[in-house]
Amino acid sequence: MVFIQAVLEPFDLYQTEGSISTWAEFLGEERRTLGIAKDLVFIAAPLLATVVAAAIVLSGRAAGFSTKIGTGGYDIVTSALVFSLLISGLVYGLKRHPERLARAVVGCITLAGTTSGLVLFKLWFEISGTTPALFLIALPLGYLGVRWSIKGYYGSLSRRKSTFLVIGSATLLGALIGTSLPPLFTIAFLGTLAIADFLMVETNVLTRLTDPQKYGEMLSVMTLPLESSSVGLGDFLAYSMLVATSLQLSGLAGAIETIAFVLCGALITLQITRVRSKTPGLVIPISLGMIPVILGL
Repeated sequence: MVFIQAVLEPFDLYQTEGSISTWAEFLGEERRTLGIAKDLVFIAAPLLATVVAAAIVLSGRAAGFSTKIGTGGYDIVTSALVFSLLISGLVYGLKRHPERLARAVVGCITLAGTTSGLVLFKLWFEISGTTPALFLIALPLGYLGVRWSIKGYYGSLSRRKSTFLVIGSATLLGALIGTSLPPLFTIAFLGTLAIADFLMVETNVLTRLTDPQKYGEMLSVMTLPLESSSVGLGDFLAYSMLVATSLQLSGLAGAIETIAFVLCGALITLQITRVRSKTPGLVIPISLGMIPVILGL
């Protein structure tokens, strides 16, 4: 009896440890699945808000109002010169002051998003035929957006407020751009952006231009933390532009299809990120999201 007990104890202990390990793996997998589900909801919410904002722009255009945004006033030489100066400035900023550059870029986007919000409010008031004086109620929101943008640049804005401001700005700006510019221009721009995103991630060009510590500080400014990974500010802006363009071409059904494709691409990207340390956030979602957009041309 004593001999049997001595033999069974290691066996029972092994089974117990194995059961605990299996249960821990199951719980870990369940948490990861729940985290990815939360991430998809976090990405989907701004895209649904994009549909509402883009619908206001399209309704305003149908009623004869304009956002005054277009590409007709630019020539190729001027565009190439501006682009070259912009790239030169970005390279210099990455080498010298990457975190300051990141804060400046985020600040410009949030200020542009605040302006986009005021434009959308103005269109909404014009469509509804509301007294122009009521537009004054939107001015405090504009002031708040500008104030938070300045505080965000100096790093004195809380993380929650900063996340809200960045996502809201990317959503409003993306909706305004995606519905105001010609669809072919937007498609070409987003395709080029996705290719550039792939090349920058795979060649590690940003880490070569900056030291690891400064690169990490820059990422903390330019990305938003999710449950399972992080997503860049530019990703939200690109997704919003694509959904707005799809609404412009194919209506509500096309926009919903584009959102579904973008979320499928985001899910695939999140799964790949579990294996790799970093993955381009635009390539797969933009490629899939363009399917209903191209079919709607």
